[in-house]
Amino acid sequence: MKGRLFGNRYEIVEYLGGGGMAQVYKSWDRLLERAVTIKFLREGLTNDEEFVRRFRREAQAIASLSHPNIVNVYDVGREGETDYIVMEYIDGPTLKEVIRRRGPLPPVEAVNLARQICDALEHAHENKIIHRDIKPHNILLTNSGRVKVTDFGIARSTTQNTMTMDRTIVGSVHYLSPEQARGLPVDEKSDIYSLGVVLYELLTGRVPFQGETPIAVALQQIQEQPQALSEIQEEVPQALEEIVLRALEKSAERRYNNARALREDLEHVFTGTIVGRLPLDDDSPTMRLDLPIPLEKDRVSESNKTPQTEQKAKKVQEESSSPVNWKVLLSSLLLLALIAFASSFAWQRYMNVPEVMLPRVVGMHYREAIEAIQKEGLQVQVEAVHHREVARDLVISQDPEGNRMVKQTREVRLTVSQGPKLHPVPPVTGMTEREAILRLQEADFAYEITEEYSERGAVGTVLSQRPAANTEQPAGTVIELRISKGPQRQGLMPALIGLSAEEAKTLLKPLEVQIEQQEEKSDRHDAGTVLSQDPSANSRVDKGATVRITISTMAEVQIQEQEQKKVTPITLLIPEESSEAPVRILLIQGEQTKEVYAGTHKGGDTVSQQVEYTGQATIQGFINGEKVLERKVE
Repeated sequence: MKGRLFGNRYEIVEYLGGGGMAQVYKSWDRLLERAVTIKFLREGLTNDEEFVRRFRREAQAIASLSHPNIVNVYDVGREGETDYIVMEYIDGPTLKEVIRRRGPLPPVEAVNLARQICDALEHAHENKIIHRDIKPHNILLTNSGRVKVTDFGIARSTTQNTMTMDRTIVGSVHYLSPEQARGLPVDEKSDIYSLGVVLYELLTGRVPFQGETPIAVALQQIQEQPQALSEIQEEVPQALEEIVLRALEKSAERRYNNARALREDLEHVFTGTIVGRLPLDDDSPTMRLDLPIPLEKDRVSESNKTPQTEQKAKKVQEESSSPVNWKVLLSSLLLLALIAFASSFAWQRYMNVPEVMLPRVVGMHYREAIEAIQKEGLQVQVEAVHHREVARDLVISQDPEGNRMVKQTREVRLTVSQGPKLHPVPPVTGMTEREAILRLQEADFAYEITEEYSERGAVGTVLSQRPAANTEQPAGTVIELRISKGPQRQGLMPALIGLSAEEAKTLLKPLEVQIEQQEEKSDRHDAGTVLSQDPSANSRVDKGATVRITISTMAEVQIQEQEQKKVTPITLLIPEESSEAPVRILLIQGEQTKEVYAGTHKGGDTVSQQVEYTGQATIQGFINGEKVLERKVE
């Protein structure tokens, strides 16, 4: 495989690995001079429509995404019977390799990785794509520590760690959600469960459920609760354990609503704000609990005391043994009393803040949203971001969510769309179709191809593009490309045999072809009759091509007086499934058989021929050597 060239562009460099469905190679892109990853569907699976469909679905899924935490797809292709996907090359390990090498990760590092995975999933879910196979094996790390999620749309059905139900691959058994294990439909919350398993493994060095068979593990996913993280790793904060356990809830309704909510809790885990896990019989809203988390800098052991700290402590002790200054003491007590009173007053004011109903403003224009929220006496903070689907100035999300009671002092955060981010359209006119598509995909644009005949463009090159090059357009805009098919073909060659030379020239005139005329003596046809033609009737002919016709120069002398010359039209329809079909039409009169037409045609073509005869005759039509017509005429 090494050194082999695919798509006349990608040269195989080395084998990286593979699974039950695909093999992955590092390759070199000769056109753009960069390293890429190529994933090939395994030999033996190319004839399995289900595997081919899943393989192509992965390419379509990732190609529709554009996010720094998701592996980019550059190209897709097919070489012979082999499908392949060209992707971004990541020079780094998988998360599974990191866990095997290092074991449990520090909570801060694990949370940072999980937050990046949340970002990737949030983007995928916004684009209506569910990964369904989140696991450390499908998460790559760059040298800078950035997460790259890969393997969208593919679950390896031929490995022992993959569940298959009714030939539907539902995910890797140690990381699948309870609904996947049951074979039920899944949504975004299934990915959140799988991420919870990954985070559990990052913090403890092992997956929450293990068994001798995939079925045994799947049953645990459905029925059993995972062991507490703090029992395995004492340094896991309680706040973080609560987050993981909520992501691993058996009921999808009790998990986080989306990846963004999970990421926000991960951002607050080391600030003392956690999400309380709902008890099984409690349907109350999620509560946030503020817990004090001691900082390391406040923990000073006796063994860490220095001579300087001991000297300061001694000085304090000496000062404390001096005579009491009653004025200072009384002033201090009075100050403490005032502080306590003020604190109590402030606390009472906080507890007595009225609650108001927070309206739901998602989808509203931001001005109307702000007005509706301020009308309830609430403060508003607005963040503007680019968004492909939500129109400019409309509210994408709000925090807290609407239609709930909140204290009037609560600040409401709105995320408002600035519309899609604008990018300059790259100039692709004059490029080959393949080069143009690659440039547009790299610039985050879609494309639409229209082919047309042209005298000025080589076959397969871009004649024009719309919108025009260098104009600012939103990401994902469809760029219309007109691709040259070369000089236009004028149509089908008419049936000329049996016509007069003048009639033949009249039919050929609209085709703008060159006519080369030959003469041949004949005692069976009138003078000036077309005896043969090249190209044959119903074949395709280009503008400017040469058409050769043979004309009779002698009238027929052996026609019986009682017989008159007759002409009958014959039409044959070539079956659609035929690629190249030989066609023959025979005229049988007495013991004489004459071939009046012979040619080769494509499926769907219609062959028409005027057959000339005298007296009684039989006309036969053959397609692919099989007789399809027999007509007696007189």
